[in-house]
Amino acid sequence: MRIYLFRDESDSGAFAFSANVTGSNIPPVTPHTDWIFLEAIDTLTFPEPWDIDDFQSVLDHLKEDGYYLFEGEFIEPPSLKKGRRSPVEC
Repeated sequence: MRIYLFRDESDSGAFAFSANVTGSNIPPVTPHTDWIFLEAIDTLTFPEPWDIDDFQSVLDHLKEDGYYLFEGEFIEPPSLKKGRRSPVEC
């Protein structure tokens, strides 16, 4: 099963998982909510250090409602940070 991760562009701490690739089924959390797609996750191959048991309650909620709202913080994996150059100062 693929699940899709979205973030509310108007609130960097509001996130949602959806069973719908477009995220159109995710309700707004504020009048200014604009859900933006972040990542597709294959539940059969969760990246380390997680496994499917860590997400069982989320998956149950997705099966029932089609979406799961939560608050959190997006942290870039170390592999993405390595290749970046530091910003140029003027």
